[in-house]
Order: sequence, then structure tokens, then C-alpha cells
Amino acid sequence: MKVLWTVNLIPAAVSVKLGKASEVLGGWVESMAEQLSKNSNIELGIVCKCEENLSFCEIIDGVTYFSLYYNSSTSLEELEAKCDKIVSDFKPDIVNIEGTEFLHARAMQLTAKKHGIPAVVSLQGILNGQYVYQCGQLQIDEMMFSKSLTEIFSAWIMHLRKTMWYKPRMKSEKEIIENAQYILGRTTWDRAHSYAINPKAKYYPCSRILRTPFYEEKWSIEKAERHSIYVGNGYSALKGVHFVVMALPYLIKEYPDVKVYVAGYKPYTENDKRSFLKKGYASYLKKLIYDLGVQDHIEFTGPLKAPQVAEKLSKVNAYVLCSTIENSPNTLGEAMMVGTPCVASYVGGVSDMAEDGKEALFYRNDDPKLLAWNIKRIFDNDELALSLSEAGRKKALVTHDAERNAQMLIDAYTDILKEGK
Repeated sequence: MKVLWTVNLIPAAVSVKLGKASEVLGGWVESMAEQLSKNSNIELGIVCKCEENLSFCEIIDGVTYFSLYYNSSTSLEELEAKCDKIVSDFKPDIVNIEGTEFLHARAMQLTAKKHGIPAVVSLQGILNGQYVYQCGQLQIDEMMFSKSLTEIFSAWIMHLRKTMWYKPRMKSEKEIIENAQYILGRTTWDRAHSYAINPKAKYYPCSRILRTPFYEEKWSIEKAERHSIYVGNGYSALKGVHFVVMALPYLIKEYPDVKVYVAGYKPYTENDKRSFLKKGYASYLKKLIYDLGVQDHIEFTGPLKAPQVAEKLSKVNAYVLCSTIENSPNTLGEAMMVGTPCVASYVGGVSDMAEDGKEALFYRNDDPKLLAWNIKRIFDNDELALSLSEAGRKKALVTHDAERNAQMLIDAYTDILKEGK
């Protein structure tokens, strides 16, 4: 079986060969590719969306990687022509489309249809279900007319990012899902939202495979830094770090040594490489941190590679998923796999990943007082922390079982090909 994926990044294996810096995100692509490559009946090709004008066709460890460069001026027809050449050269039996919000995904879907090749659309998140949460449930309308220039700037930039950058991508996503015959998903949430767009598509469940370091590292209470917290992403308002910041004053009263580690750049500093549209939230976050006087209790780690994240998770007292919406966040899966006691917002598909009170402690995402209370429960009760650690890891070992998930994907491909005959 020849399988062709489209993905939104350049995997590390290709980056290394090209002498480029590898991506921090998207490690599940490499993990699943590695598992599929072990199957002698699978020949895998991966089409890589490129941000710069790169041209490559590389075979690495049995996987064929194709470059697909385009920019904002590239038309759908031009992208179809590029996809047509790749499909004609590789001759896949099935096409697997990731990144439903991007133009190249629609181009590949149309190309597969033109060649009579079945295509399955794989859901990461669903933008049409996430749109209303893009500003992190902040009172943007009030901030726009605040007395603070920082809040005014932040609110308008977040609003512009939501309407000018995010909203146009929803149209592409909806069109792709509407035209999908087969869908791969992971949670009740993505199944419900894809059903709302296209009730006729056949849905196949298949969980992600995590990056290797998270299976190898293990949390222990003896080496944990007491009263420390790890948050996996603070880049956008949707990720909800502001609620952790709001929870900190309640914790500081009882734990003056409390420390929060946030993966990513420190907001609005010289080393912040984010685009202008992403700095609206960064500006707000910086103001909030200083207004609440919690700057000495927060450390932004900078972007971390998988081994660094796994090591950090093994040494903190608790992990917090504070997002305002998620489908099935890999960061939560990684923390559970390492065995870090987890506190998670009850949003989207997160409840499919853990049972409240057993494998994680859930809270309403916009309630910093309840968040602080659940963190306190872990800080104060080693027995609870150990129980959450053991049960969370046990659940993650099933959810992210590499062989099982690879076989589920192969079974989905096999069923689709049988149906097409």
C-alpha cells in the first residue's frame, strides 16, 4: 500500500539533511511515520509544506519526502499543478490530508479526486469550532476602550488576528471537510464538530503517537521541585496562560516559593520571534504579570525540544493545561505519559483523554480560583499526586500506544481501499 501524506511542516529528518533548524512542534508526524515504516506492506510519502522556496525529493529511512512551497500569492490552480506532479510521480493508493485550514490541503484533495485516489482528511483541531475562543475569553470589547494604552493595543491586535488571519482559514477548512468522504479523528469533540459540517463522511478514530522521550522519561515525587508548575504553550490567548497568571496570587499567599515554567519566549522581549499580530496577546500578558506582581514566579523557558520538555515534566510538581479550547492536546498526553500530576481545563475533547479525579483534576477553564485550588490539592497531598501520576501514565500508555495507533491507521486505510473497490 502506497500512502501519501500532506503535512504542515518539514520533519526533523529532512531539516537535518538540509541543514535547517528543526521544528519544535509536530513531532507526532515523525513518530507515526517511524511506526508505519516498520510495516513492509506500507510505502510512505510525505508532502511537506515549506515556508521558504525549497525544492527537494529525499528518501530517508524508506520514506520519500516532497517539498511543497507556496506563499500568499500562489493560486489554488498553481498548487494543484504542483500536487499533480507529486501524485503522478509517487502514484499513491491513498492520500492522507493534514492541516485542513491550509490551501495546499484543498489542492491535494482536488488532485486526489482528479486521479480517482481515495483521500482521508485527518483532523488536528477544528477551526470552525475554535473561532469563538481565539481571544482566550478575555473581555476584548471592554479592553478596546480601556484607559490603558497597552490593553487597547492588545485588544485590537487580538481582534485583528482573529478576524483577518484566523477567520479566512475557516472557509478553507469547512470546504475541505464538506468535501471529505472519509475523516480521521481522535475525540468526541472533533467527531461532533466534523459531523455538524459533513454528516455523510465516514469517521475513523485514531490517536496520536508521541515523541520517543516521553515514553522514556518518568516523573517521581522524590526529584520533583516542590511547588513548581509546567505549562506547555503560552503563545496565544487561546492557550489560556493568563488564567494561570490570575491563579498565582492565591497560591503565592500559601506557597511563596511557587514557580511556573511556561514553554516559549518571554512576552514582548527582543528574542520574541513572533509576528506582529501575535504580539497583542504577549503585550497583554506582560502587563497582567506585572500588574499582579507575579513576575518573580514565572519563567519563560524559550522553545524546548522534546527531550528538554520530557525532562522538565519529570521534575515539576504539577502540569497545567489551561487552554480555552483544545481537541486532544499532545502536551497533556506527554505530561500524562511522563506521569506528571495533571490539572486540565474541561474543554473540547480533553475529557476523552483523562477521567476527572482519577487521571487528572479538571476545572472550568475561566475559573482561576478553582485552578489554584486544584494545584493546591496536588501540592498538599503526595498520595493524590502519586495516584494521579500512576493512573495518568497508565491511561496515556493506552491512548498513545505506538503499535496500536499505527495499526488503527493502517486498518482505516485498508477499509477505505476496500470500500473504493
